[in-house]
Amino acid sequence: MIMNLDAILEAVLFAAAQPLSIKKLVSITEQDKTKVSEALQILHERLNVDTSGVRLIFQGENAELVTSPDAADFVQKTVSQEVQGELTKPQLEALSILAYRGPLTRPELEQIRGVQSSMILRNLMLRGLVEMHEETRLGQPIYAVTIDFLKFLGATDPSELPDYESLRSQNAVVQVLNELQPEKPAAEDAESASLDV
Repeated sequence: MIMNLDAILEAVLFAAAQPLSIKKLVSITEQDKTKVSEALQILHERLNVDTSGVRLIFQGENAELVTSPDAADFVQKTVSQEVQGELTKPQLEALSILAYRGPLTRPELEQIRGVQSSMILRNLMLRGLVEMHEETRLGQPIYAVTIDFLKFLGATDPSELPDYESLRSQNAVVQVLNELQPEKPAAEDAESASLDV
């Protein structure tokens, strides 16, 4: 069974857990802008009703899934439990990677961890341990540990963390991150080679 485009967009926006531009959705779905815009309207009409727990909102050219205002009390309880509970093993793993290898984009973090990490990043941001920066790399926002996280560990900079240099430069991690880098055109390689001579 082939999914409708509006259902695909719903899944993508849910997994992203952040606003995505129409341009980005066009790239992800490999559909033209008109089809994506029409499917977003269908999704908007389907979700923005009293019986739905989530809403689709637009901010300029960005679309995002948010919870219904009617569910605010229940969502607040859930968020409070997430923020107050102990960190899970996957959260600690992501936090360690960001501390020693960050700042990273979500795809870079996922490349290292080998699993989808948008919800973990959201939870760490809710706890004030990770922050998203406006700066982008490979068209993605970057994430880094917060000053509060470093203060909690008695550090003012990630470089002060134990075994920072040796853990940061692990060959396996460097190799995994290099796989995400776009390949340079042959002309660029030739130019840089001539500069090295």
